[in-house]
Amino acid sequence: MSEPATNTPLATPRQREIFEALLTHFLAEGFADFTMDGAAQRLHCSKSTLYSLGRTGDDVIRRVLVSFFREVARRTDLALTTHRSPTLAMEAYFDAMAAAMEPASPAFMRDVATTPLARRVYETNTRLATEKIRSLVERGIQEGEFRKLPVDLTAHFIEVMLEHIQQGGVTATTPSQAYAELGQLVLRGIQSS
Repeated sequence: MSEPATNTPLATPRQREIFEALLTHFLAEGFADFTMDGAAQRLHCSKSTLYSLGRTGDDVIRRVLVSFFREVARRTDLALTTHRSPTLAMEAYFDAMAAAMEPASPAFMRDVATTPLARRVYETNTRLATEKIRSLVERGIQEGEFRKLPVDLTAHFIEVMLEHIQQGGVTATTPSQAYAELGQLVLRGIQSS
């Protein structure tokens, strides 16, 4: 996969506009049918503008997804630092995740689950999120807000559930609601009585 275009800043207002339009479209409609030709026609832009975002369609998809999940991580990381209490930080973390994932349609989540490059981006973010939650659980145990429990098992459970939500395994609710409910389940299960 080509990296340089992913790291190149969006230099012009038109590039930023096209990038935001792609992100909005991906979140609403998914991206399995994305092509450079189709995007150029739909967005009324030249293919050279699209090629400034990535050398291939996969590069463009990856760039948009990395940007989206970076924003999810930024918002959840901010939630972690907003509260000193591990309990409040955990609640804020999952609330921020749910809010950040609100625009993600079932079609987007399906494409994330079924497209190898998207799955890799999501799995990387899930691993990072799990490590942050693991650290928070350890701190909560040390500070007496969380009961003594097997941290590895708890982190593994959370990681599996995050992946299960991403793969569309929770169909009775939206992904955003599923993340919020997962946060409540985890928090109620680990708090000291």
